[in-house]
Amino acid sequence: MRKNLPEFNRPNYWTRSKLSDAWRRPKGIDHKVRHSYKGYPPSVKIGYRTPKKYRGIHPSGLLPVRVQTIEELSLLDPKTNCVILSASLGRKKATEIESAANEKGFVILNGHREEGGEEKDEEGSKK
Repeated sequence: MRKNLPEFNRPNYWTRSKLSDAWRRPKGIDHKVRHSYKGYPPSVKIGYRTPKKYRGIHPSGLLPVRVQTIEELSLLDPKTNCVILSASLGRKKATEIESAANEKGFVILNGHREEGGEEKDEEGSKK
């Protein structure tokens, strides 16, 4: 689906500890990365862009859709869409939507909400 992209790190981030590796475009008149000199990391270019038909697709191959109500599930297809539960949902409504989505065969990307935000093991006791 996607090409293997090089890591686009900030040029010369390895020489100074105060610089992060987040990409910044080199703007200097003699900058080696801007001139694409051999031995320097690659620069961001339009040719590295992902093809249109693969943009916005989850690694599972499904198109993610944010859901706020159970009615919205009826508009979706489980073969092409996966579900993201809205962050503004409460626990009660989120568990209702999650159970309805499981019955229809949807993949849920952010399910399993528990009380108090603590994880529980299979027996139900807190870790």
